[in-house]
Amino acid sequence: MDVLKVGLARDHVLKRALLLYGAHTILFNIFFVFAYYVLPEGFMRSSPPMASAEAVARQSSFWSQFAMTVFFNMGVVTLIIVLCNFNQIKGIPVGYLIPMSLAITGGLIVGTNSFLSDDLDRYDSVREAMALGQTIGGLETLGFILIAAATVSLGVYRYRSWWRWSGRWKPEKVMNLRDIRLSRSEVICLVVAAFLLIVAACRETAMAANR
Repeated sequence: MDVLKVGLARDHVLKRALLLYGAHTILFNIFFVFAYYVLPEGFMRSSPPMASAEAVARQSSFWSQFAMTVFFNMGVVTLIIVLCNFNQIKGIPVGYLIPMSLAITGGLIVGTNSFLSDDLDRYDSVREAMALGQTIGGLETLGFILIAAATVSLGVYRYRSWWRWSGRWKPEKVMNLRDIRLSRSEVICLVVAAFLLIVAACRETAMAANR
């Protein structure tokens, strides 16, 4: 069945990724500045978003910690993004909410120096800390964004309202799972995303081992 693409699905995957990356960056910067100037240091360490980091930090060996990191990034978070993208609300893939929520929590974590496996205060060079962040959190972020952008075409159910009790919330099924087709560029984005997440996991595990 030839399914008509609507909304963001009509755009090239790189355009989707760039727009999502820009929105993520703006949101991250806003919450980073807010956290740095308003919240106390370590504010996020005992928060629910840090539960996965705590599970990773409890691993005793390099490979167990690496495997746990890959499991959370490529298993749990990726699966949530893909499953959410089966739904679109007013043309917006629900999976886009995951990178946006990660932008908020990421900004709060960095702004309050709430890392479990590292401490930003131990770096004498701002450039060193920024470079390390971009090769771990930056790669993870880009990987998740590419996954969200590449799976927009999975939108099986479409909703006309974000509000459950609006009277217009009932989903419309626009295609079946067997009708889903990803373009070559979308598949390439998924492969690149998997590579970035693996590299980021390796960098994060090495950083934790050398702290």
